[in-house]
Amino acid sequence: MRIIRVFTVILLLGLLMVPVFEANPGGNGDSTRDFACGGSCHADPDLSAPSSAQIVLVADRNETFVGGPLTVTATITGMELSDSRLVGVFLTVATFGADDSPDHAGWVIASDPNGGTSNYIERHVLDANRGVEVSWALSAPMDESSHTFHIGVHHGGDGIARLASTEASGGINIEVGPIPENFPQVDASWQPPTMRGLGEETMIETILLNVTNARLEWRVSGSLQTNVIGTTEEGNVWNATLPAALGPVIIEYRWLLSNDDHETTTAWMTLSAEDTSSIDVNPARILMIALAMSTAGLLIGIQRRLAISLVDSEISEYPERDSKGGNL
Repeated sequence: MRIIRVFTVILLLGLLMVPVFEANPGGNGDSTRDFACGGSCHADPDLSAPSSAQIVLVADRNETFVGGPLTVTATITGMELSDSRLVGVFLTVATFGADDSPDHAGWVIASDPNGGTSNYIERHVLDANRGVEVSWALSAPMDESSHTFHIGVHHGGDGIARLASTEASGGINIEVGPIPENFPQVDASWQPPTMRGLGEETMIETILLNVTNARLEWRVSGSLQTNVIGTTEEGNVWNATLPAALGPVIIEYRWLLSNDDHETTTAWMTLSAEDTSSIDVNPARILMIALAMSTAGLLIGIQRRLAISLVDSEISEYPERDSKGGNL
């Protein structure tokens, strides 16, 4: 009987102490990382196999100005795929290795392909032939300089960690020069929104400098069709409202700016829509407690039945006797 009681207590404690786990789809998550990353993000580059991935890297301009915009886009196809079909993509500057993320060279990532501000992002790829297209919007360093951008790719395939990069092709070269006189631009303090909830219209409010006309252009990520929205102005503050997202879709947007001397665009910014409702774990915990109580009740019932059976067997084996030694 004591063994059953101990087992019951242990089972109850085990059920009550089990946490409510949330699913992790794999990978390490978006963040600012160097391509080597010490082997922590996928595998040590020195121990990984080559990838069959083909990488096409382009920029929306060959030169920009100090603090000016730049959009870098990579198309990656033909890679092997693991069961998770997850591919990690790095945007780097200069050679691959330590301190190769763009921030080390003075670049500021205003928007990454997933709506954050990371140089490393992860995407699920359903079809290697179609691959994936990813874009980063950046602001140039505050000094005149030359930079070379590269793309690195980490992924699995055939049970092996694999790597690919644009190092052999040379990447793309970008010149950062002085700001042209009277050039239209976004105020350096602007923080573009990159995340929003479902069903919410999003107002884009920006301080624009040296601008006489501004419009906001947007598109669904991966689509060639664009839409242009009119704006309102009060002083140097310009406003435009993006339509609400009815599903978890990613859109890209940019400002179209002009004055009497110049016309230009900002880099494409990424805006992700997510369901912001939180998951209530209390029902799961209540279910665990109910399961624990049901199990305890079952074990107690079994214990009682065993105890009664044991008493009956003892009575049958050792019947009570009267004072003369006979059975009653």
